[in-house]
Amino acid sequence: MFSDLAIIISWWFLIFTLGLICLPLTFALFKNFWDKGYIFSKTICIVVLTYLIFIGGVFKILTFTNLNLFLIILLILFFNFLFLKRKNNFSVFLKTIKENHKTFIFQEIIFLLILVVWSFIRGFMSDIEGLEKYMDWGFINSALRSEFLPPQDMWFSGEIINYYYFGHLIFAVLTKLSTISSAITYNLSVATVCALAFSSTFSIASNLVFLTIKPSLSRDGARRAGGFAPKIIAAGLISALLLTFGGNLHSVYKIAKINIVDNGKLVLTQEAITKAVDSYWYPDATRFIGYDPDVKDKTIHEFPIYSFIVADLHGHMNDIPIVLFFMAFLLVSSFYSSFLINGLLIIVSGFTLSIAYMTNAWDFAIYGLLFAVFTFFLNLKNDSKTAIKKTFTNGILTIACWFIFSLPFSLNFTPIGDGIKISDTHSPFYQLFILYGGFWLIILPFILILLFNFFRRSKTYDLKSKLQTSDLFVLAVVVTATLLIIIPEIIYLKDIYIYEHRRANTMFKLTYQAFIMYALISGYTLYKIRLLLKSKWLNFLYGILFATIFSIHLIYPYFAIKSFYGSLKTYQGLWGLNYLKNDLPDNFNAVNWINKNISGQPVILEAVGDSYTTFNQVSSATGLPTVQGWIVHEWLWRGGYDKPKLRQDNVEAIYEGEDIDRLKQLIQKYDIEYIFVGTKEYEKYPKLNESNFKEIGGQIIFQSGKTKIYQL
Repeated sequence: MFSDLAIIISWWFLIFTLGLICLPLTFALFKNFWDKGYIFSKTICIVVLTYLIFIGGVFKILTFTNLNLFLIILLILFFNFLFLKRKNNFSVFLKTIKENHKTFIFQEIIFLLILVVWSFIRGFMSDIEGLEKYMDWGFINSALRSEFLPPQDMWFSGEIINYYYFGHLIFAVLTKLSTISSAITYNLSVATVCALAFSSTFSIASNLVFLTIKPSLSRDGARRAGGFAPKIIAAGLISALLLTFGGNLHSVYKIAKINIVDNGKLVLTQEAITKAVDSYWYPDATRFIGYDPDVKDKTIHEFPIYSFIVADLHGHMNDIPIVLFFMAFLLVSSFYSSFLINGLLIIVSGFTLSIAYMTNAWDFAIYGLLFAVFTFFLNLKNDSKTAIKKTFTNGILTIACWFIFSLPFSLNFTPIGDGIKISDTHSPFYQLFILYGGFWLIILPFILILLFNFFRRSKTYDLKSKLQTSDLFVLAVVVTATLLIIIPEIIYLKDIYIYEHRRANTMFKLTYQAFIMYALISGYTLYKIRLLLKSKWLNFLYGILFATIFSIHLIYPYFAIKSFYGSLKTYQGLWGLNYLKNDLPDNFNAVNWINKNISGQPVILEAVGDSYTTFNQVSSATGLPTVQGWIVHEWLWRGGYDKPKLRQDNVEAIYEGEDIDRLKQLIQKYDIEYIFVGTKEYEKYPKLNESNFKEIGGQIIFQSGKTKIYQL
């Protein structure tokens, strides 16, 4: 465990150093925040670094090496240095550090604490196996072996990855810079997203409160906000806890409905409650609509803590720090240009949305919607036409910037999807309430009080002058999040999944972000309601309501960690290949040998596997492309079953076929240099004929037990 701590600290120090490089620009961008946006400097530098090496790789200008990464880091550092040389920027920068260094240390401690805690939690079940970990790890390993970018598809040799891989590329960059094995950095990456999610949320939520307080302070209000520090910090911590570690009302509902109810009566004995708690299965909170009761409309409605628990390094999770940065910038941008065209808003938003798109494509549309709603609210003065004009103009120009920034990705990507369909089924309201009702109960009073006070005092619809910027932002977030929950009840994007799961992916991608948005503003709503409510009794009742919901939501990690991580009893370490070493030691030895002795990305043949299985572990663990990997995943990525099916049949013909000429043709067709023969190959192809490989000149270059690697 102590050796892992040293690795965690070295990983943290890398991220800390990268964050320091971008502090000058970050402070300038977030000068109106009480914490000057300190935590976002990490996200900014890592994203810009990854994007520049990506662009250099796509246009074959820069190879994906540490040398070129360091050159880009120097370029970013130089750009920040040039910024400091302008006018009095350097003196302002030093003054900012002097006045706010305690705040920066506090936020860095928060980030480090969450990083360490979640890294150690991952250490109790660190295996990179199960669900979609093979896919996510394979993307990273393929990128690490790439000379140029975009990375090759390790499960469809000869083609690049046709999925949203930019988040994986970010962690490949950090892995390369750290020189730590990807079998360890995979788990550190999950913890990093968790830490960035918590600390970024803390910053945004606390600044929502600060921006409400700031107008009432003197010109040096940021320094004199100390008296309000407990409220600012409390709002930040509440939102950070709910967004990063919170669940929903499902655990209490399920326990009461199934485990505690006896003959229609609620039994609250200690024995009944203990039995209920012990039997609760944490994934049920993410598979509720369509499953309980069982109907032919299976849906998915996950949230961040579930992602951190199961630890699939998937796009929707990787994008959390990016979308949080986007929302932080959207909030702070309200203090910039009041002209028709806001250049800074357009460029930064366009760039950030392009990163979000390349990481998790749905988030471009989702946060584009938030951009439109907030921009409209912000400019909605007496003349609604002006608000529409500004929203439309800035929106179109932002889309244009998004298109330009994401073009290098789009040129090598074929969109996945088969059109929009009308929903022919709908979720029962009580189920939506169980999933999101906790947020509705604590947010709705805020909306009602705000609207009541607004219409009571105003005869016009002058939102900007009557409501504070934080209020407008929160309203925009609530409207957007609610629309994201409503949309799957009206339409969905058709994909390859069967009819019974037709709405699953649409609901998953939209409501995941809705959860993030609701949780983000929860701390601010508590502060604002307690400020607006004049009645002590109403304040007390709302406090009880909020505390109850807050507690229920934070019960979820207890069930999930206890179940997935075995109550944190046996620490395995951060290295994610213990399962392979124990279950398939010969394959483990082969993977190690490949990573030490084979450079580049020659094609290695291995058995074709079904998705979500332990097949294709070699291509995943090494980054070497194989002819055909997980069949359903490639079916989705390639827009149809025909190409993956052809390759599947060809691989079978190579392993089991008797026609030597046909064997040679297929090997030449797919440019196969190595053939892997191990336990999974014999499991998949019981008629496997190794003599054919020797007959065509194949030589055994590695053997461990029955596992062999033939070089052709």
